Amino acid sequence: MSLNCEEIDAILLEEPLEGAKIQNIFQPTFDAIVFELYVRQKALFYLISIAHSACRLHPLSAPPPKNNRPLRFMECLRARIRGGTILSVRQLGKDRIVDFEIVRSNDEGLPQHLHLYARLWSGAGNILLVNENSTIIDALRRLPSRHEVSGAGFLYPSEAAGTKALSHKYSVRELPGDGPFWKRVEAFYAAHSGQLSLETLRPILEERYLRKKQALERRLSALEQTLEDYSLADRYRQIGDILLSGYATKKEGAKTFAETFDFYEQRELLVEIDPNLDQPANAALYYEKYRKARDGKADVESEISRVLASLAQLEQWHARYSAETDPLVLARALKKGGTARTKQKEVYPCLHAEYRGWIILVGRSAKENDELLRHVVKGSDLWLHARDYPGSYVFVKAQKNKSIPPEVMNAAARLAIYYSKARKNASGDVHMTYVKNLRRVKNGPVGLVIPYLEKNLYITFTESQIRDILSDTTLEEEQI
Repeated sequence: MSLNCEEIDAILLEEPLEGAKIQNIFQPTFDAIVFELYVRQKALFYLISIAHSACRLHPLSAPPPKNNRPLRFMECLRARIRGGTILSVRQLGKDRIVDFEIVRSNDEGLPQHLHLYARLWSGAGNILLVNENSTIIDALRRLPSRHEVSGAGFLYPSEAAGTKALSHKYSVRELPGDGPFWKRVEAFYAAHSGQLSLETLRPILEERYLRKKQALERRLSALEQTLEDYSLADRYRQIGDILLSGYATKKEGAKTFAETFDFYEQRELLVEIDPNLDQPANAALYYEKYRKARDGKADVESEISRVLASLAQLEQWHARYSAETDPLVLARALKKGGTARTKQKEVYPCLHAEYRGWIILVGRSAKENDELLRHVVKGSDLWLHARDYPGSYVFVKAQKNKSIPPEVMNAAARLAIYYSKARKNASGDVHMTYVKNLRRVKNGPVGLVIPYLEKNLYITFTESQIRDILSDTTLEEEQI
């Protein structure tokens, strides 16, 4: 329910704002602003909302939830009209456009007159700040198709379309409750639109929770399987010793096995080998598995602890917001996202994801690619790019004393194909090398480099794989 023209006039008469001092401006949601006023020796919060099917303006009985993020229009209003005085508030004709005339001293101490126009049209509402020369300073919703952008000229309703007679006679609707009409309007939206919002937001909450939980559980299952394999470290070393003692080859289907005697367990042994390698080389493969399992076990156990902590945080986050009854708080949590993280997440000037504990960066334009190369990545970081196709530079941030796992390398390669012209093929070749092996093209386009000592990797991808890579399994306070 949006307010009609008669209801707007009724509210403006019930709580006059002439002479009110603007103490502050808040923007609790993307489609509403709230004035903190001082009028008639009392503080007053005043809401202007252009929400679809809920366009309205009225005082508030309690302070609104504050958005800690510096939203564009809110910052503009704070810079331009905070500290000013409201000279008059009137509805232009019966057009549901409310004109707030405001005066404030400029930097030279001279009075500057500004107008804040609130167009309370359901589905086409907007709030515009206009200077005394009828030039739009900024708008809550920037609409180029309506010429409602910074610097455009503002057309008054009478100039744009002329004054039209109302085709329908409106009246102030009877709403349940006591007190002035604006209080009943506030109570109506608290009871109805709030419940509607909760009904809409709670399924989103559950979907986000299940998606995050499933991603974490998949990661935990993979880590537990890896840990189980790593528990066989000593056995890999024993198999290497056994293969060095000699074996006979045996082929079963597409696989080749070594048939030999296990002098550790005193029994016959059949173990898979590479038919293209000789006896020492096959033994070396198992010694390498032994070293990888021995050295990587602690890292896997640490990663399992981290994932279990994230699962516990997710459950706390879900329990907290499942019980939330304020739709504004829930909407803000879903807009920002997540549960508590103790470590501050580093900010990158590009698309980035944390995949299995490794940071992957994606530069989606020449400017982002150049910024990453100049200021973010280091020589030991891995660079990937789709071969023979224009596309993004993808980087994997190196970690001290650790080699990049094959699954992380494959994930970065999938992103390189996905964010390139090769995406339509769902596969392609990716060349990769370390950043220290990149050379800039002299007098070439921004971000263009020539790779040296690169390797080639053919990769395929599915949409579900891309979603899994871009799903950050580490959650932040109120961020989803």
